[in-house]
Amino acid sequence: MSYLRLAGNNSDPDAFLSAAESVTEGYASKIGRLQDVTAVGTIDTKTGRVTMLVSGRVVLPLGGPVEVQQTSEATLEQFRGDKRP
Repeated sequence: MSYLRLAGNNSDPDAFLSAAESVTEGYASKIGRLQDVTAVGTIDTKTGRVTMLVSGRVVLPLGGPVEVQQTSEATLEQFRGDKRP
């Protein structure tokens, strides 16, 4: 999610989306021990908000596989230079 927040510093924030989804999927696969991970991000430049939906399967020791998903929302970060004269 933090990676997607940086999209505002790109000249084309939407082009940044697939890279952010890939980073998120890799992270969730390694850290969250999720299988079949998918990440879907959205960028709303009008409201300045980004959202990432992550879903996948986790195998429980006694219960077998369970589908899980989590959504995270944050503010799009944009660098604005000093406008003082």
